[in-house]
Amino acid sequence: MNFNLYLDDQTAEELDQTAKTLGETRSGLIRKALREWLDKKTLGSPGWPPLILEWQGVPDTPPFEAYRDELRPPREDAFS
Repeated sequence: MNFNLYLDDQTAEELDQTAKTLGETRSGLIRKALREWLDKKTLGSPGWPPLILEWQGVPDTPPFEAYRDELRPPREDAFS
């Protein structure tokens, strides 16, 4: 589908410079930006971004649970 989009001069210049820097077309950048915006707005609460969901952690870091044995045991009466 094709349609016309009117931009102010400053926005058009920034778009052209960004497209040139990234090796993209203006239409390609607009398409990607619109898709990202629609995904955020139409999915309700999309949750965490893929970058966070796919993160595997730092390999040399011990798991959080490894420190549990350093904790003091709970009091018998938690309200005392």
